[in-house]
Amino acid sequence: MSSRSGVWRLIMRAELREMWAGGRVLNFLAVFGVLLSITAYVLATNNDLNLLPLKQTVVVALTSTITFGLFIGLVMAAESVSGERERATLEPLLLTPSSHRQIVLGKFVAAMSPWPAALVIAVPYVVVLSHKDPVLGVGLWWGAVTGTVLSVIFVGFGLVVSIWSDSSRVSLFICLLTYAATLIPAQLPTEFLNSPAGQVVSALDPLEAAGQLLTRAVAEGRGLSEVWPSLAAPLVTMVAVLVVLFVVAAPRLQLTVEKG
Repeated sequence: MSSRSGVWRLIMRAELREMWAGGRVLNFLAVFGVLLSITAYVLATNNDLNLLPLKQTVVVALTSTITFGLFIGLVMAAESVSGERERATLEPLLLTPSSHRQIVLGKFVAAMSPWPAALVIAVPYVVVLSHKDPVLGVGLWWGAVTGTVLSVIFVGFGLVVSIWSDSSRVSLFICLLTYAATLIPAQLPTEFLNSPAGQVVSALDPLEAAGQLLTRAVAEGRGLSEVWPSLAAPLVTMVAVLVVLFVVAAPRLQLTVEKG
């Protein structure tokens, strides 16, 4: 039983080696580092000119980190099952004493790894932008919480799509289209977002809800009792995604390409 329950760790290590030693995640993080450097420079310049409040610059830096961290995790998850199934590299798992949930769990944990790496890269930038203001601790705390919740949502969703897709192209297309859709509310006018319809859209979009949480908790300094409604939608979505992934999708995982 112990060997069966530990299979997910072996799968996780193999996934981590492929993702990190293979350079896929490192390439994304290198691009992220360049983009974050440019963003931090622009924010620091605006801060010096008093064009943007200090706390708001921290929120923008954290939001950028979360957005790109989610993108990396989503891409890794979208390709993790469908891509390997196409390459027939999942077939050896038929010979191992592992359940399908163990396989999915190992891939899920591995695909979560880019998010903490992105957060670590962002910490020095946030420290500089905060000018040692007390907002630093609050920002890093809420950034870590919201980023982790959203990473679970996006990685879990990516794996669900990858499990049910016939090819990695299909799964990547669906995931990237969904990712782009979650970014749309942030581009809508503030007047609309403050309207009843806009509030519904914000509540249903976990990424927008998390962005509002960071604004209220970090930029406006509100307490948990005032910001928890913005955390409700991401938490409910996270639970729903995990249930679909491990209860519905994982048991139906196909390790081989169906022929016919």
